[in-house]
Amino acid sequence: MSTDIDFRTKYKEYGEMLYRIAFVYLGNPDDTEDILQEVFIALLYNSPEFKSKEHEKAWLIRITQNKCINFLKSTSRKNIPIDELKLPTYSENQEEKIDIIKNILSLPPKYKTTVILYYYNDYSVDEIAKILKISKSAVKMRLKRAREILKIELEDYHYEEK
Repeated sequence: MSTDIDFRTKYKEYGEMLYRIAFVYLGNPDDTEDILQEVFIALLYNSPEFKSKEHEKAWLIRITQNKCINFLKSTSRKNIPIDELKLPTYSENQEEKIDIIKNILSLPPKYKTTVILYYYNDYSVDEIAKILKISKSAVKMRLKRAREILKIELEDYHYEEK
């Protein structure tokens, strides 16, 4: 069945990226996998006709964010210890990694999403603006404010901006 093959291709193409986005919101692997499943069910049964690959990717990111936000509004969240989180960081020091993850997870959602898309998924400011349906200057401002928050919180470590 071509739908089955197409679905597997889409999952391979977008699964890891969407997992990281959902995980940043939820901080729990089980909840993240549940959301990912809902996102791919929506893709399979409720997706619009996509104009391009970028339109499809933006739609999937938006659906993932919305499902995460709705999940957080509707349930009491199960927390796991911060040292069990598997979000990649740019540090080899375990304590530093934990601090980075903790601080990224504590950012307000609009900053958190922008940081994850920019630093962990390597999207450009232009691409993030299209995905989030905001202006390029709004993306730049969110990144700037997130960096300012993180710089204050992580002042013991010395980072250079990307």
